Amino acid sequence: MNNPQAGMPPRGGDHPERYECRVRLRDNPNELKHVTIEASSIDECVYRLLGQGYLVVAVKQPGHAEFESAAKLVTAGAARPAPAPKKRARKTSSIVLGKGVSTRELIFFAVQLSTLLKAGIPLIRSLEIVRRGTPNPHFQNIIEKITKSVSGGSSFGHAIRERKGVFPWVWVNLVEVGESTGKLPECLEEIAQYQEASARIQSKVVTAFFYPSILTVAVIGALTFLLIYIVPKFSAIFEQQKMELPALTQAVVAASDLVRHHAFLLLLIPVPFIILGFLIKRSPEIRFFMHMMFLRVPFFGEMSIQIAVVRFARGMSTLLKSGVQILQALDIGARLVENAYLEAGIKQVAQGVRGGQGLGAQLEARRVFPVFMTQLLSVGEETGQLEKFLDLIGTYYEERVDAFLTRLTTMLEPMMLVVMGVVIGTIVVSMFLPIIELSTRGGMGG
Repeated sequence: MNNPQAGMPPRGGDHPERYECRVRLRDNPNELKHVTIEASSIDECVYRLLGQGYLVVAVKQPGHAEFESAAKLVTAGAARPAPAPKKRARKTSSIVLGKGVSTRELIFFAVQLSTLLKAGIPLIRSLEIVRRGTPNPHFQNIIEKITKSVSGGSSFGHAIRERKGVFPWVWVNLVEVGESTGKLPECLEEIAQYQEASARIQSKVVTAFFYPSILTVAVIGALTFLLIYIVPKFSAIFEQQKMELPALTQAVVAASDLVRHHAFLLLLIPVPFIILGFLIKRSPEIRFFMHMMFLRVPFFGEMSIQIAVVRFARGMSTLLKSGVQILQALDIGARLVENAYLEAGIKQVAQGVRGGQGLGAQLEARRVFPVFMTQLLSVGEETGQLEKFLDLIGTYYEERVDAFLTRLTTMLEPMMLVVMGVVIGTIVVSMFLPIIELSTRGGMGG
């Protein structure tokens, strides 16, 4: 090609150029899009697209006929100082509620960083690119501190370990494994997939109980209103008439008096639960017992076991794919289930595996998880495809949890409506019983 611009570094100046770019969406990395953007340099072009939530795959520079890897172009310009962000962009990006880092932002951070590292961009440069594309100023500050730590000689795993409360402990373990095995990009990709699956199952649980929770609040609100404002008015009328009230009406009036005059006693109801929660947190023995008993609760115990299976299978698959040894993976996987009883069982299984026993056989012998899962694990071990079968188990039980939550929601909604109708109907009937009796007496007297 006789193009005089070919092979020259991207131009930087005040005159904007039109760049054609291939990008991937933040929420759908598998979808490739073509966009056109005006910028004064290749760096500014890439940074602006990252700031809009895109992953930049390739860029066609002005005067060039072919697309070139964005990673290659940005790396070529690494020696030049990065263009300073405009004040207007800084002001806009500061409009963020709170100072937290969401799960979605962590997932996108892992995806971006993995993509850049796979493209051959050095870690420090990759962190700087990701920081510029992050809209959350608080997260930008965290990434900047991580970059400084890595620049000062710390490992990436140690740098994120210092950011307590931001990165889950699973991140630290996998990142350290990735650095030690030279598979950091792959580990980051596995982290993103694991956290995506974990967030998905958590979202399903929250969604399933959202509507019943709203109905519960509505029942409590309606009940409180009736007992505080409506029942006392009827009670005053009954006292003026010196009527002998039915037992149901007396009970409702007594409940109204309790709520109006002794509301502080109702505030003591949560105290035993708060104390129990404190004991569960502080005492491993009580936590073990309570978690064991919860697994025996009808419906909810079965759902908890299935959710634990999903967490364990997804976590083990991620750990093994990242190069973690099976004993270390079992130790981490035991904590991922978030149940002391199951955690103790998995740790006992780990002792058997350490002695040369198979994972599936040990899980089945100790009855930690359902037989169907343990049989699949045994097949996976026999065929040398344990990670693949763990993925299959995670997908299968996630679908079962989804179906279970759908059925549970379908059952809870009419049950809550019936309870709401019975509670309010009981109060209404209790108030009208004396009135009906008074009307009947008046009619007989006439």
